[in-house]
Amino acid sequence: MTIAERRERERADRRRLITSSARAIAEKEGWEAVTTRRLSTEIEYSQPVIYKHFASLDEITKSVALEGFAELADALRVARESAASGDAVRAVAHRYCAFATAAPALYDA
Repeated sequence: MTIAERRERERADRRRLITSSARAIAEKEGWEAVTTRRLSTEIEYSQPVIYKHFASLDEITKSVALEGFAELADALRVARESAASGDAVRAVAHRYCAFATAAPALYDA
């Protein structure tokens, strides 16, 4: 592994840490509790490190939302594929509602 590859992997890890921490805070306390100061405390990096990865809190929220869309798509695909013949729409609708109920901050993002 080259130094550039290692740095890119570490950068991706920090980015995931930021988004997962923002998501955890939002799920526990709501999006209004997600601030760069709070995130920097949670992840034990300075605020400038956060801004190296994301230009704003809106960008962090968008990143969390994109991850959420991927999770929702997977959940809906599984619901559709595992549904009994002719019952796919109902299974997908129930899974969509369950997803929104289980992760309201993610759904809100």
